[in-house]
Amino acid sequence: MGINKRLISVLYGFLAIALFLFLSGCEELSKLKFVSKIMPKGKAFQVEGTIIAKVDDMPITLEQLEQEIQGYNELVGVPEAQITTREQRIAYLNEELIRRYLFYKEAKQRGLDKQPKTQELLRSLEINVVAGQFMQEEVENLLVTSSEIEGFYDLYREQYRQTEDREIREIVLNSEAEAKEVLIELLKGADFARLAQERSQAKSASSGGLLGSIKKGQRGPDFARFDEVAFSPSLQAGQISNIFKDKQGYYIIKVEQIKGGQSQPLSEVWDEIKTNVLFLKQQEKLQDLSSRLMEDAEIVIYKEKIK
Repeated sequence: MGINKRLISVLYGFLAIALFLFLSGCEELSKLKFVSKIMPKGKAFQVEGTIIAKVDDMPITLEQLEQEIQGYNELVGVPEAQITTREQRIAYLNEELIRRYLFYKEAKQRGLDKQPKTQELLRSLEINVVAGQFMQEEVENLLVTSSEIEGFYDLYREQYRQTEDREIREIVLNSEAEAKEVLIELLKGADFARLAQERSQAKSASSGGLLGSIKKGQRGPDFARFDEVAFSPSLQAGQISNIFKDKQGYYIIKVEQIKGGQSQPLSEVWDEIKTNVLFLKQQEKLQDLSSRLMEDAEIVIYKEKIK
């Protein structure tokens, strides 16, 4: 690794523990066996996996190295700064993991693991690791059925609707009387674009009232009433609206064309919905379990001490 990557690696060595232990989730914590507990004096570390290095009696596994490198690559983000080659993996092992083990052994010899702050942190880590493993085991056998996926899709079908674009023409007039005159001509078969050029007070008059293809809300909050009419399901392609008043005057609009607006097929969002349903089922089970456990526990919260 070059000097820049090494500096990043040094920072990561100290930051990774905090990130993994407090933010990345307890499932990942359980994999970081070298920080999950302080080993009693004289007792060898017990690990599972392919051992690729040892620092005295403490083994380092290939799985542990790969887990760390994955976290490192996610943290740095930039592809050119990520660890991808065998040589870079070996460099990370030497410069980061082995060094951390050496620091750990020296700290143990100095008795830093017995300090109150260290013990408090270890207790917190133990709670996170064990509770995380417990939650993982509680939800790992949950399954999502096809009927649940279909039911979710039917319930939230509107959320899977593609954005609708409408090509619209407008005629804007200063008075309701003028608008009624124009509407009567349109109902008699007059050309909308020609009347827009002749009668409309809007800037779009020069283009026959054509606004182009627009989305609902695109014109901003001042056109809320316009959007309500223009994107009404009852106003379809080729149809002309009734007169309505908005901020800039009295409107008559015509929908020339409608694109999009259809719901995505269930087949296209099947996996996404399956993931969402599984997450909801997991959260529901954990919430139910938490509620039951609370009934048997003595919980006291000193709210006055929370600032």
